Order: sequence, then C-alpha cells, then structure tokens
Amino acid sequence: ERCDTCHEMPDRSNPKWVEENYKISERKCRLSCGVCHVNQSGGMLRSDSGFVFGTKALPWKTDIPEDIQSGLKVIKDNRFLTLGGDFRGLILSREGSDTNPLFFPMQADLYVNANVGKHIALLTQIGMERGGNAAVREEFLMLKDFPYNSYIKAGKFIPPYGLRLDDHTAFIRTKIAFDHSQPGSYVSGYEVGAEPVLLFARLSQFNADVTPAVGDTTEAARGVSGELGWRGLWLHIGASYINIANFEITPTATTDRSAYGMFGALRLKWLPYLDKMTYLFEFDRRRDHIEGSGGSKDEDADITFNEFDYRIAKGANLKLRYESYEPDNSAVEDPNEQRRYLVGVDLYPYPFTELNLQYRFKKEESERDISEYLVVGHIWF
Repeated sequence: ERCDTCHEMPDRSNPKWVEENYKISERKCRLSCGVCHVNQSGGMLRSDSGFVFGTKALPWKTDIPEDIQSGLKVIKDNRFLTLGGDFRGLILSREGSDTNPLFFPMQADLYVNANVGKHIALLTQIGMERGGNAAVREEFLMLKDFPYNSYIKAGKFIPPYGLRLDDHTAFIRTKIAFDHSQPGSYVSGYEVGAEPVLLFARLSQFNADVTPAVGDTTEAARGVSGELGWRGLWLHIGASYINIANFEITPTATTDRSAYGMFGALRLKWLPYLDKMTYLFEFDRRRDHIEGSGGSKDEDADITFNEFDYRIAKGANLKLRYESYEPDNSAVEDPNEQRRYLVGVDLYPYPFTELNLQYRFKKEESERDISEYLVVGHIWF
C-alpha cells in the first residue's frame, strides 16, 4: 500500500520519478496473485515477494534459525533454478463415525521452476492425487514479464476461474471442475493474461489432459475459460466464465457445462473495529446439458461462498464461512441442496508454518446434519 515498499525514494514532485514509476505499461506493482506466486494466475511456487510476505507479514515470530537461512540462501540465490513446496496433513473427527479420528495426508507438492531466459520459465508441480498416488499436477512453459505484466503459458494447468482457494473441498471448486485433488481438474492448453496495475484479465483454451486412446470413439472434453476484474486496496471484484463440452461427470454420462459468476474481496479498512476484517465472496451459476444412458436432461445449479476473516493479532486470524450448493435452483425444496457453516482459527506461529483449527457443520436435505472437527497442519518453503 506504500510506494516506498518497493521504491527507495518516492517523490511524486520529481517528473523523472513519475515518468519511471508511473508508466503504466512498465509498472510491476499490483495486487494480483502473480505478485506472490510465480504462476501468474495463482497458487504453487512463491516468488520473492510471496516469500517475504509469508515469513515476515504473516507469522507471530519472524526469526529464522541461521542453519535454515543458509539452506534457503542456496535456493534463493540460484536465479536459474528455484525450488519450493507445500505439505498439508489433516486430522478429522466426524460426529457418529466409527473411525475417529481420521488421519489424512492432504498435500505433498514440490515445485521446480527453471528461468531459462529473461522472459522464459518452465514450472513443474509434482504431488499427490487422491488416494496418495504420485502425479505431475501442473507443468507449463510461461513467457512472462512483458508490458502490462502480460504473459502466455502453455501446458498442463487448472483453468482460471474465480477464487483459487487452497481448500479444495469448497463448493466453488468441487462443483464446477476445480478440485485440485482430482486428476480431471487439470487440463492441457494455453492461457494468456495481463495485469496492468489494478486491472487483470485472463483467457484460456484447453482440452482434457488425458487424450482418448487410439480407436476410442469418445470425444475429448474441450473448453474455454476467462476472468477479468479489478484488484484495489480495499476492493477486489471480478467476473468469470467457463464452458466445457463433453465433460465426463460419471463413467456413463457426460455434460456440456457452462458456468459464470462474480467473485472478490472487500476490506473494511476505514471502519473502526472492522479495519482488520476482510470479506471474501463468490457466486456462481452452473448450467449442464447431461447426456447419459438414461437420456438427456438440463440442470441449473447455484453455488455460493462467503467468508469473513478477522485478524485477531499478528499470526492469528478468526474465520467464519458459509457456503451453499443448490443443484436444482428451480425446485422449491431441492432434496440435494447442501449447506456448510465453518468457524475456525488460522494460526501462523513461525515462518513456514500454519495451523488451522476448524468446526464445520454440514446440512444436507437428503441426509442428517453432520458436525466435523478438523485440524490442518501446513508447512511450506
């Protein structure tokens, strides 16, 4: 939020300083995901800015032991090859379950980025799929650092759409096609984008990552997605669209799926007592034309996500979340409607560490209500 975060001597009265730092096409300062991540559309390996934010701004204690600093220096000083990782584990206790507590490795991802030129990067993410199988999740070539922070990437990735959350169980991710624990969420294609200061825009064209075997008459899923919007100091607002033809939803059924929605964040920084609160939101409408062994049908679904985050103190955030999924929005009482409520605390005690303590209440019209208690540990570098 301050120019002197990046500039040594900000002086707006100096025409030369203004010319060098306010030429829109050359400015690097912005509030998009690409500031903290090497991947311009968010997630995966952290950039230098993301490393500083994660080790200095988030945690309660910011001291890093000298031996760890020495190891990190070797990684960070190598401008050709950069390494990183995210590791998460879950302890789950569910009301009425006979298997409490349940231990689950949620994430074990390693990132490798090779800067083979000033504007060329090769980024690979190696991790686990559901069931613990090792897999290459995302891998792409990226042409970057062009005027207006524009870029092109081609390879295997998750298409740009809405809020890219680390919680892959959120309805806005699982009910459209973006559950990053599932192989089918990753596609092959290209993505182009630009981030001129506070504006951002991305467009992607893709097909299913796994090409049908020779002789298979099944047509591979193909689609396009895009998003555009504004990310300011107190308001982030954006719109998304995706269309996927011949998307497999069961072994015997496919759908022509489209979805559109609005997403963003609101920070109430000018209000007393609420200046440490941030509101995240996303609202989506999903449309399906389903073809299967039982015939065809059309479905419209509404998906919502609402989350309030309040910074209690440095290294501690309170989280309140409500999300809903209504598969048939034309029904007065949809038997398959799902609603979830979550209360939790996110703790960042030391650099590279995160601990989430959560209570989640699930209400499903066709089943009994379920209470869940979750502990998520996260280590990254």
